[in-house]
Amino acid sequence: MFLALHKSKQFLAPLIKFIIVVICAYALYSQWQDRSINTDIIWSTIKNLPFYTLPLMIAISILSWMVESKKWQYLINDLYLLRFRESVTQNLTAQAASFITPFRTGEFAVKSLYYNKSLRKSILSRILAGNTSQMIITTILGITGILFYLQKNLIIESVFLLLFTVTLLCLLAVILTLWILKKWDSGSMDNTKWWSILSYSLLRYLIFSSNWLIILALLDNDSSLLIMIRNITIFYLAVSIIPVFQLFDIAVKWTVAAYVFTETFHNSETTIIITTLIWFTNSIVPTVLGCLLLPFQKLKTVEE
Repeated sequence: MFLALHKSKQFLAPLIKFIIVVICAYALYSQWQDRSINTDIIWSTIKNLPFYTLPLMIAISILSWMVESKKWQYLINDLYLLRFRESVTQNLTAQAASFITPFRTGEFAVKSLYYNKSLRKSILSRILAGNTSQMIITTILGITGILFYLQKNLIIESVFLLLFTVTLLCLLAVILTLWILKKWDSGSMDNTKWWSILSYSLLRYLIFSSNWLIILALLDNDSSLLIMIRNITIFYLAVSIIPVFQLFDIAVKWTVAAYVFTETFHNSETTIIITTLIWFTNSIVPTVLGCLLLPFQKLKTVEE
């Protein structure tokens, strides 16, 4: 009985990798199978972009994942001495898994399987800490963008009321986050480490969100830089708090972008095309790389 259970666990890692790769491949295919998109509009927009646009956006996306990998390497350096190349691999394969799960739960599952069972609780706490720090940066910048938006569209009393409400909600969120992190045994992280992780998260945010600024600039958009930055921060806050599978979030991003960038684009088709390009470079490219790497990784489903 024990031998059969042991043998079944040995097949668990290949099965997990096979299921993730197959589902990701199907998801990527199905995303475009039933889309009714006007190819003339796509081609017209693409022709207005320089030939280096897509390679540049992909390079920026890869750079953001390099920063994320450096953050992950730093996050667990007191638990495990991880090489940078291994950190990159773990982040990309975890992205492939999180692509088909809500709340990035696939990231928790795959990353933890790279480590022995004795370390997994601490590893899970560090994953949560890394994701929390990224969400903190997204929330702070997003709320700032919302306040700037409301300042021009609502009376001042409404702005102060909203500011008070948002501040209260943020305090409650911080208290809840600290409680969760304490329960997940992340107390070994001191303040210096937290500030460093927040700095990595801010740097990554600035890098991957710059794709919006680049493509808007290349399309000769006439909106001011501050308005574009404001809209970008609101966009990323909105898509971050909606709990959907990453493989379906393109539809959410289309919807959010259509509202947020109403004053920026003259037609919804342009919004869809630009949002798709950014989704492709920031989500699909690392997912594909993760799927390519995953079959060659050794997951520790059996304690060594």
